[in-house]
Amino acid sequence: MKSTIKALYGDMKPWGKVWLYTGLVTLVVAAAMSVDFGWSVSSKHAIFLGCLSLVAAFLPDAARDQWKHESKAMGAVLALIAVPLLAIEFGSHAGYTAGLRGTNITEAKVQNTKYEDTREQVADHRKNLAMWQAQLAKLQADNAWAATVKADGLRAEMAPMDKAIELETARGGCKTKCQALMAQKADLEKRITTVEQATDLTKRIEATQRLVDASRAKAASTEHKVSTVDHQNGFYAQTVSLMRTGSINASEQTEHTMNAAINVAMALAGTGLPALCFFVAGLYRNRREDQEPTSTVASSTRVVELQEQRQGGAVFGVIKDEDMLARLRDAVRRHPHLASRAA
Repeated sequence: MKSTIKALYGDMKPWGKVWLYTGLVTLVVAAAMSVDFGWSVSSKHAIFLGCLSLVAAFLPDAARDQWKHESKAMGAVLALIAVPLLAIEFGSHAGYTAGLRGTNITEAKVQNTKYEDTREQVADHRKNLAMWQAQLAKLQADNAWAATVKADGLRAEMAPMDKAIELETARGGCKTKCQALMAQKADLEKRITTVEQATDLTKRIEATQRLVDASRAKAASTEHKVSTVDHQNGFYAQTVSLMRTGSINASEQTEHTMNAAINVAMALAGTGLPALCFFVAGLYRNRREDQEPTSTVASSTRVVELQEQRQGGAVFGVIKDEDMLARLRDAVRRHPHLASRAA
């Protein structure tokens, strides 16, 4: 790879090397992004888009080189071909950028929804806990005795009372004494119900408290995620809204517009930066004829070959370049005194 780059760009000026090395770095990164995007479709797409990144990066400089040193027609053809290829490359980078930025926003929203849900669960359980505690406090305030007895103890009093009512009824029907016993029984049943209600509320409070503790532990371990992409979109949207309306409350349309604009800008940078670096680097490259052997078919190459011919002790230079010879003859015609001096 190093030898290939050296053969293409040769000895360069310092600024040319800066652009060349920057182009190589950006090309590697841009190709990796294209490959990553293509891999989400298939391995074949990944390989194709990676190769496309290489072609799109070098093609503009190749077109310029052809136009300047070889064939203007071929340079124009290569420049025209570079346009759709760069457009396809842009599509890859746009898909990659939009996908990553969209994923960043979506993941943050999903994570924060979970975070809010855990917080709401804590709030709901605490609300229920407060309700059970209020009911128990009211019940105990209205029936202070309930805290001193157990439901089982009160139920034990039911059997003797039932027996007494049964005996009194057998003696002559349920009269005054029997009715008093039945009233006592009803009061006892009411007290049992009150104690059972207090016990049930106590159990509800204990269970709800466990739910509150568990929800708090879950909420503490649930991360609140910040989306840098969402903040970036919001910053640009607020800036545009402030400049247009004087308010930082951007509309939903403005936010979506800024998101799309940022995606396009990043995709354009990823597409054009490698090609731009190599194109500028080529401007600082030494001329090809200074690096390559002279071609026998290159009409633009000028070689002056001197051969020594000794005639009477004098040395004559024989020029074997028609263009150079034509220039010398033209100079002699315009300045005849040069020819007389040479004679």
